[in-house]
Amino acid sequence: MIALVTCSWLLLGGMLLHPTQETLCELQWNPETERIEIAFRLTLGDEERLLKEAESTLTKLRARHSASDPKSEVDSQSAAEGKAALQRKPQQLAFGRHMTFANDDACLPAATVANAAKYRWVGRREEGIHVWWFAEYMVGSDDASEIKPPSHVRCDLFVDRAQNTVHPSGHGPHDAFQNTFVILGHPVPVSAVITPRDPVAELKWPD
Repeated sequence: MIALVTCSWLLLGGMLLHPTQETLCELQWNPETERIEIAFRLTLGDEERLLKEAESTLTKLRARHSASDPKSEVDSQSAAEGKAALQRKPQQLAFGRHMTFANDDACLPAATVANAAKYRWVGRREEGIHVWWFAEYMVGSDDASEIKPPSHVRCDLFVDRAQNTVHPSGHGPHDAFQNTFVILGHPVPVSAVITPRDPVAELKWPD
């Protein structure tokens, strides 16, 4: 009887709780390489989902590359870009699709393929039910002035999932999906939380 009551309470509690999903991203600016060093922790389930999404993108790029006409100047340029994109790691495409850096507070989503080219894949490490992805983001500049890290980041990893997840009260659990960004290099690490409701955060780099 006690077991039955306990199971009932656990089931009811599970129905009332918000579904929660989160990632952790540690960022550190390296002035020597002029790159952002990224350590991104996500669940193994999210990794599988992102890799499937990236493979789908690669399949479309391969089809477009195969169908291009080498005699056409426009198609030749597109084919060259497509060929370069095909060399990207699936993880680079995942970063390119879901994480954008910019120097304005709007920080609009960047084109996946072009954005993916800014990421250099370093590797991964499993940690229980989570996995760490390690990468570097290359910051470019149009002039010869000192290159500084971007001031804002956008992460839309859970936007679609939050919109399609039904909350018991009928409202979308936007804030139950969180991407926490931690800026290293401060005496005490500084963090910012991104949700599907607020997908952009300011990055406060150390002086």
